[in-house]
Amino acid sequence: MSPQTEIVGCWPENSPVLHACMQAGAIVDVLESPTLSESTSGGLEPGSITLELCRRVVDRAVFVSEAEILAAMQLVLHEEHWLIEGAAAVAVAAFLKDAGRYAGKRAVVILCGRNVSPEVLSRLAKTTDDKQRSSVPLA
Repeated sequence: MSPQTEIVGCWPENSPVLHACMQAGAIVDVLESPTLSESTSGGLEPGSITLELCRRVVDRAVFVSEAEILAAMQLVLHEEHWLIEGAAAVAVAAFLKDAGRYAGKRAVVILCGRNVSPEVLSRLAKTTDDKQRSSVPLA
């Protein structure tokens, strides 16, 4: 990896567990709230290689709200015709939040995960319909 490459860790504001563990240098308990990013919520298992790996490679952190996660899911659905889960949308939302930082640069956002519950899909469809009726841009 190039020394100029910046690795950005992205977390939902409602579940910054891994980031808190990285800051503490150990597995710690963190109060969480429900999040659309179900795949990234929850604590780390003792002995997990994730903590040390992230401490070595993550250069900075970006936190996103549930509204930003939902908007990112909508944007990818409408622009790319891909249904992504909340965990994948966290990365898109973080990129959009800091988009100006990447102007004129090469950037990569890794999208992984398409597991969307019927409840979240229903919420996504309703919110999308509401936005289309009101002509509000998605992002």
